[in-house]
Amino acid sequence: MRIKPSRNGKQRQAGVALITGLIFLVMLTLIAITAMQSTTLEERMAGNSRSRDAAFQGAEAAVRAAEVVLSGASLPPFNGSKVGYYALLDKGASADYWKNTHNWAAQSVAYGGALAGVKEARFVVEALPAGSVSGGDDSLVAKPLSGGEVFRITTRGIGADGTSSVILQTTFRRSI
Repeated sequence: MRIKPSRNGKQRQAGVALITGLIFLVMLTLIAITAMQSTTLEERMAGNSRSRDAAFQGAEAAVRAAEVVLSGASLPPFNGSKVGYYALLDKGASADYWKNTHNWAAQSVAYGGALAGVKEARFVVEALPAGSVSGGDDSLVAKPLSGGEVFRITTRGIGADGTSSVILQTTFRRSI
């Protein structure tokens, strides 16, 4: 007696390959979408980092510009008659003052050079009382210092996108 091969087994398997293929396609699609989202996020992070670095470079350039002015043969008056050059400001050591209160557009000196990726770089110079140095955020107590005039330079750089800003503060001693 001969046994005829059953076609029922083949008929039952015909749909399994299709379902398996569809499951693999859905999984590959989900992996691709996740990879694209991750890449987009990393690209945004890199752009933000680049903008912040440019803002930092702008603030550094403004520090150097202020130091050039302070190293000159003659100094501007520090009585508020010239924009950007002041006697000691009451809130000058407070980071909050420089971030939220100070009017950078009207009360600071613009950096004159051109910097790629920098929207704006500005500085303010304060003449500190003779024989003292004051630190940022009121964290440093005034310390005696001899041998010249002391100035506090505060700068702000803004990245090209306008959302990144960096504020730097340093002291500069001018030898007499």
